[in-house]
Amino acid sequence: MSEDVAGVLLAGGLSRRMGGGDKALLTLAGRPLARHAAGRLAPQVGHLVLNANGDAERFAVLGLPVVPDETQDFAGPLAGVLAALHWFARERPRTRAVVSVSVDAPFVPLDLVERLAAALLAHGEARVAVAQSRGRQHHVIGLWRMEAADEIAAALARGARKAETMGDRLGAVAVPFPDLDIGGERVDPFFNINTPEDLAFAEAILARAPAPRGEGSLPFVVGVAGWKNSGKTTLVVRLVAELVQRGYRVATVKHSHHQIVFEAKGTDSARHRQAGAQEVAVVSPDRWAVVRGGEDIAWQDEPEPPLAAVVARLAPADIVIVEGYKREVIPKIEVRRSGQAPGAPLADGDPTVLAVAADHEVRGEGVPVFSLDDVKGLADVVVAAAGPILSKART
Repeated sequence: MSEDVAGVLLAGGLSRRMGGGDKALLTLAGRPLARHAAGRLAPQVGHLVLNANGDAERFAVLGLPVVPDETQDFAGPLAGVLAALHWFARERPRTRAVVSVSVDAPFVPLDLVERLAAALLAHGEARVAVAQSRGRQHHVIGLWRMEAADEIAAALARGARKAETMGDRLGAVAVPFPDLDIGGERVDPFFNINTPEDLAFAEAILARAPAPRGEGSLPFVVGVAGWKNSGKTTLVVRLVAELVQRGYRVATVKHSHHQIVFEAKGTDSARHRQAGAQEVAVVSPDRWAVVRGGEDIAWQDEPEPPLAAVVARLAPADIVIVEGYKREVIPKIEVRRSGQAPGAPLADGDPTVLAVAADHEVRGEGVPVFSLDDVKGLADVVVAAAGPILSKART
């Protein structure tokens, strides 16, 4: 993940060929279409938003900030790119480039940002790198330098809306990508869903794709972080119960800054297991263990291992919820509660924060804010961020 590169899913169009409505919310393989694109793109960027117009509340299930066009005339994808460039310049001023992806492109490559960024680095004069497949350039799937905003704004002001023309003005460099192999089918990585027939094709492709639940699959790791007495454990317990009820296999990692002497009924990690976590890794500075129900605990008396090493010791799971590790570079939910220990809001300087959960009103954040009691909404955020890892978790 590149922390100084942000992402935008473009959903500001009218979806005429799909009969109108919100294409982002069309169901593909049991999930909103936007979740497929978000799941592919989110791990590659420091922060992700949705460009869409109208009432933003209808997209709440996606758990993404909604950034509307700056004009009211549906000026096309360039207007969405411009809105995102301006939004990140205000809200995340350290952003150096923004990658745009159509919300109806469910198979974008997992190395999209890496390869586009390398092309921009190699062509210092270019202000955008665009994706190419099967000999065709995809001008709205590109990585835009922040300084491209003025040129785009000037073009839109004079009525010029074609992304291809703008790419030429910005010295676009094209980056070719090969086809993907999905369930034995060769698929254009930038295949996009414009018609009911396209949607049926994508359904058929995903139906043939292998399920990601095997021994070699990697779980989606998400943190629940905050300052002392913010309510982390309570939220973890409730998230575990909600996600298990939805059919996902959930494990947890409980981090403590204090030495752990024993594991007993009523401890935080015991509450994790009682809520339905199949395993809990308990980690302290000099001792750690993986706790399984009905087994003696095999403590490892050794310095605290890296989080990745702890996760690797867990049995196959769909989701691993990590309590603590607030400085770890993983997607996370920040917890805030009145009366907690003092500390600066994590979301202010941590681009990996997906959402804030609070028991009081919070304003001015660049991420969605939920009530601490809105466990279903927070679970939706986790599932949306997990993307294709969970696409067949209940098959």
